[in-house]
Amino acid sequence: MIRRSWFTALAVAVVSVAGLTAAPAALAAPSAQETAPHALKATFKGVHPELNGLRVKGINGPEIYLILDGRRHWIPNPATYNNLFRDWNGIQTIVDPNSIDNGGQLSDGAFLGKSPNAPEVYLISNGVKRWITSPAAMDKYYFNWNRIEYVEPVALQAIPRGGNIS
Repeated sequence: MIRRSWFTALAVAVVSVAGLTAAPAALAAPSAQETAPHALKATFKGVHPELNGLRVKGINGPEIYLILDGRRHWIPNPATYNNLFRDWNGIQTIVDPNSIDNGGQLSDGAFLGKSPNAPEVYLISNGVKRWITSPAAMDKYYFNWNRIEYVEPVALQAIPRGGNIS
């Protein structure tokens, strides 16, 4: 029986959904050098939009990252993590987080915010608000519906807008 890494299975699924044929190399068994059989392995350095929404950590470190815009964003502390996410379940362990481009850290105290008079929910971090475009996007990123904070409309309008999260 061939064991495939989670990342390989994801890549095959993405290629299948796109209606393309997977290259034989993508179906090959993991190498003998792979030391963490259940770890997600991003094999190329760069931006990985196919990983958007994942929360990941390396096998040799405690740092947890959110993959957003295909880049890893360090979550600086448990309080910030708890502001954003439902719980600590579902964090993927990967072999080398540095194989995903660094997107910087989320700000200490980043949170989910919305105006009491409007339905839009935003990720507010680093002085920028980013609209979370749908309930599906909230679920994809595992954001916590119960941690949304109300922000006065005037204050929310004053925060510069960044790219949408979908």
